[in-house]
Amino acid sequence: MQVRCDCGAFQAELTNFPNHTPGRLMCYCSDCQRYLEKLGRQDLLDAFGGTEVIPVYPSEIRIIKGQEQLVCNQLSPDGLFRWSTRCCNAPVGNIRAKFPWFGILCNAYLAADPDCLERLGPVRSRIYGRDAKGAPPFHISQKIGFKDMLTVLPFLVRGGFGGKSKNSPFFKADNVSPIVPPRLL
Repeated sequence: MQVRCDCGAFQAELTNFPNHTPGRLMCYCSDCQRYLEKLGRQDLLDAFGGTEVIPVYPSEIRIIKGQEQLVCNQLSPDGLFRWSTRCCNAPVGNIRAKFPWFGILCNAYLAADPDCLERLGPVRSRIYGRDAKGAPPFHISQKIGFKDMLTVLPFLVRGGFGGKSKNSPFFKADNVSPIVPPRLL
């Protein structure tokens, strides 16, 4: 499977997709909303302020082209590393150092394969409903509920024991320092 930015200048390959993903997830947290607002990409939020993310293991991402297009963003000095592209201002994904999770925003999947989401099935988890806008007609856990943990915990445990946070193309060899200096938004 490939992911890409909107214009195609950045492209990456996912080596074990969809086998190693917990599936489609939605986050309604104020940080995800604020990040897309700061990028000027509110078009990627659903009607209730949700961001669709499909996680993969960092070690299972291979950048094919456009590494020079990557921008590392943070909302605070200790916040997530939120990657986007300078070419078309497309958000790519979110990650923490030494954590077996790279949450790729659905736009990167759709740019490479418009039918990808349909093949993955329905959204499996919705979190941080306390920050959702309006009155969604579906259930969203106020923070992260038990069902939400059951959805992602096997993925995190396998990734942690399997060393899937190592060899991320977004970090230097120390697995802590981003390949480009983060900018504070």
